[in-house]
Amino acid sequence: MELEGKVALVTGASRGIGAAIAAGYAEAGAHVALAARATGRLEAVAEQIRAKGGACSIHLLDVTEHTAVVRTIDTIVAEHGRLDILCNNAGVSTAPGNAVDVPPERFAGVFAVNVIGLYACCHAALPHMLDKGYGRIVNIGSGSAFMCKPGSSAYSSSKAAVNAITVALAGEVGAADVLVNAMSPGYIRSDMNPAGTDEPEESVPTALWLAALPADGPTGRFFRFMGELPILPDTAMDFTSGPA
Repeated sequence: MELEGKVALVTGASRGIGAAIAAGYAEAGAHVALAARATGRLEAVAEQIRAKGGACSIHLLDVTEHTAVVRTIDTIVAEHGRLDILCNNAGVSTAPGNAVDVPPERFAGVFAVNVIGLYACCHAALPHMLDKGYGRIVNIGSGSAFMCKPGSSAYSSSKAAVNAITVALAGEVGAADVLVNAMSPGYIRSDMNPAGTDEPEESVPTALWLAALPADGPTGRFFRFMGELPILPDTAMDFTSGPA
């Protein structure tokens, strides 16, 4: 799964899953644009990538700042002539708790990053991908979209929304050889999930595989360890007619 000559943007690349995926893309030959809010951490990730012979650049980015998203992606394309891969990894889980205790403002803050920030990145990247007739979008989802444990309504519903966006976008752009998929990285140990049992590097093979898919590869699907998971209720069902 080579990415030689490709240009990839990884959001939330300053640590954890994002840093591991960025390093994996660079090792496979891509120039990786590292984007996150923490410059110091981005520089540390970039140093590790370059020490192994990889190519990367640093972009300070908060995905909730939509004009900054457009500016960052336009800058990447201006410098490298293309954007082939977008890995939407930036995410937060800052509103744990039962609905009676979590105010709408905190709930909205999770959606601002996990859903609207992801959408903003897709919205800014897609014109460039469609212009070149090639693109691979890898959305980092979660099994929480299905488990929906008590106390996780903000995070779980945001990841369910990621799945819905993935399906809808895939149907819109698949004819242009722009493939859009989501993946569950596994139960990864991170600052967000210190109880995790898996290392961030375990997410890399799936993220790399989705970034390198051929034109006839899957799109609008959800994967974990390169095995397909259900992404939405049965899409063959007809919800437009019949009894509610």
